[in-house]
Amino acid sequence: MSDIRVESPPTTKILFGRKGDMSMAMLFLGNGIILYFCFGTFAYYVENALFEACQDIYLFGAGVLYFVAAHRSGDPVSKLFWLALCMSCMSVLFRELDPRGTNVEFLLQPIFDLRLHYVFLGVIWVPLFVLSVPYRRSLFGALWQWFFSFSAVLLLIGILFYIGGDIAEKSFFSGDYLVSEMIEESMELIGTFIIFFSAYAALRRQA
Repeated sequence: MSDIRVESPPTTKILFGRKGDMSMAMLFLGNGIILYFCFGTFAYYVENALFEACQDIYLFGAGVLYFVAAHRSGDPVSKLFWLALCMSCMSVLFRELDPRGTNVEFLLQPIFDLRLHYVFLGVIWVPLFVLSVPYRRSLFGALWQWFFSFSAVLLLIGILFYIGGDIAEKSFFSGDYLVSEMIEESMELIGTFIIFFSAYAALRRQA
């Protein structure tokens, strides 16, 4: 990606400078506190409870940060690359969302029953793919270049934790259903936070 570094306005440098780093450190500490004090209390791990809400926030936040990185990039290859990561986060978010039992169930459940949220994702993914075809060689080169960055390492670690959560759901780590569910949600919380951290690190590099 030839123009990954761009000049940032003062506000951006503040948000993604020391204050941003401090905020990430506080989030890291907060996650540790949540994991320590909540593990064992199953009420925090049920659908749309604390752990899943945090995961949704981190995935949405990562998508927003990758979108900002795309917006601030100066060449089409970089824009397409960051937009693909943005849409990847949003796709996982849509997979996690479940309106059942919430105050908006009557509005959103018909959409989810008809899988219209996946149609919405497809409406964005298809043009993004079509626009990427002419730049496919440059995109593979950009992916290879980015693969060795700190942000990429974080993203891969986050994905591994998230996949580990899916494995835990299948009682891989424990034969007890409740324990398996708690391990799953805990690993997915860690994974989505690291994915969010990866997006922050990518944008931090631009600041």
